[in-house]
Amino acid sequence: MKNSNLVFAPTFNKFRENPKWLVNMILVIIVAIASTWIATLTTDVSAELKEAGLSEADVANMSTFTSVFTYIGAVIGAIIGVAFMFLLILIVSKIMKSDVKATSLFAATTFMTLITSIYGLIIVAIHAIIDLDPVKYSFTSLKIFNQSNQYLGIFDLNILLGAYLFGVVLYATSHLKGKTALIWSIVYLVLVIGIGLIQASVLS
Repeated sequence: MKNSNLVFAPTFNKFRENPKWLVNMILVIIVAIASTWIATLTTDVSAELKEAGLSEADVANMSTFTSVFTYIGAVIGAIIGVAFMFLLILIVSKIMKSDVKATSLFAATTFMTLITSIYGLIIVAIHAIIDLDPVKYSFTSLKIFNQSNQYLGIFDLNILLGAYLFGVVLYATSHLKGKTALIWSIVYLVLVIGIGLIQASVLS
């Protein structure tokens, strides 16, 4: 298992016996804050508030209020994201009767989230460099062919990365068989895409 050719598999395998998670959790929060800060550089909140008919004073107050809660939301969202993914992986592992410890899975989950968070940070940074609003424009999904189509935005590279890591955690940390981990990875991918399509249908 530790000699697996799968990317990140040896690292996830180490979490079985050495479930250290605190540093990765702190890094997840830092990356979430950094991503939010960079995103604010390419998102003109004040312009949107002005379009809503607010005065200059109200715009200034609301901009500050929005910024503070955006950062708080980013931190809380990161923590909730780790907790949700941990519970999901734990449930699957227990269903498959894995003997992995919960602390090992939590450590693996924080590292998994750190990887996807760093990926997101890189994408947001690229948006900032080329001066594109990350909310309106996407170049990592099929939405690149039609920026107004919310359904195409669901099929994003980040989802594929998440599904891959989900399977690797089950394989390398929970020690499920490769075929079993692959099946659960596909199930995860289908569920995430399905939920995304439902959300897109509600918003469209």
